[in-house]
Amino acid sequence: MSNPYGQQPPYGQPGRQPDPYGQPSQGAYGQPPQGYGQPQGYGQPPSQAYGQYGQQQQWAPPQPQRPALHRFGMPVLTMDSVPGRETTEVLGPVVSVVARTRELRPDLRNAGVVEGYTAMLTDSRQDAIAKVVDMAREAGADAVVGLRFDCSEITQSLSEVVAYGTAVKLAPAPETRTETA
Repeated sequence: MSNPYGQQPPYGQPGRQPDPYGQPSQGAYGQPPQGYGQPQGYGQPPSQAYGQYGQQQQWAPPQPQRPALHRFGMPVLTMDSVPGRETTEVLGPVVSVVARTRELRPDLRNAGVVEGYTAMLTDSRQDAIAKVVDMAREAGADAVVGLRFDCSEITQSLSEVVAYGTAVKLAPAPETRTETA
């Protein structure tokens, strides 16, 4: 609603929306604003006037995602052979290096130092394994055996995670026989 001059009445006046800045609405000219001289929530139970009376809510930092089992599309084992399968050819070593800053990523900073670093290191190892699998797949491997990790500090603010193993070819899986009666 506006007056003939295209102006809207002051906040708190009829035809005007409430003050967008959260200020108490003013009364009519010459009148004190509503609630003048009274504490906030006067006449209301404390639980309604101030939220949960007597209870303090504490902020809890978000928890990083828990590590989950990753499937890489081929067997990746820390053992030296694939159980139940015969290794027919050793293709050679596969290696990957992932270098990361030692500073926590912004999405992990609120989770706490230990939880944040744990999540970051787990992600680095999973990325290193994925690169080893990519290298093995390009070489025509069926599996990676003997997977190991190595970690070191490159500089004061940079560290590396190395994953390495052996790419191998496997004999075809023996077919399971089903008995028919």
